[in-house]
Order: sequence, then C-alpha cells, then structure tokens
Amino acid sequence: MGGTLWFITILKDKPWLGFLIGLVFITIMFGSKNLIVYLYARSQEKKRQEAEALEKPEKGSEE
Repeated sequence: MGGTLWFITILKDKPWLGFLIGLVFITIMFGSKNLIVYLYARSQEKKRQEAEALEKPEKGSEE
C-alpha cells in the first residue's frame, strides 16, 4: 500500500488535480454509456427496418 502514498500526497497538495481527474472520469463514464445506448438504438432501428422490408413484399404478393 505504500506505493500509492505519492498519489494521496499529490491530491493533498493540489486538490484541483483531483477535481480534474474526477471530471475526466465522469466524462468518460457518461460518454461510454451514451455511446452504448446510441449503438444499441441504431442496431434496433436497423432490425426494425429489415423486418418492415420483409413484410412489405409479402403483403404486395397477397393482393
């Protein structure tokens, strides 16, 4: 545990550095979450469009 004391000492001397590290961490966490949600929604939209494309020719051939 003695190897991490330098990090704690830096945070005691420069608290704004800890704030910046926290800000970067939060930005990465929210950014990755939003990226995952965006990619999932795009995937679902493609699946929905493919399903609709398959339904349309079937309806046309029945008439």
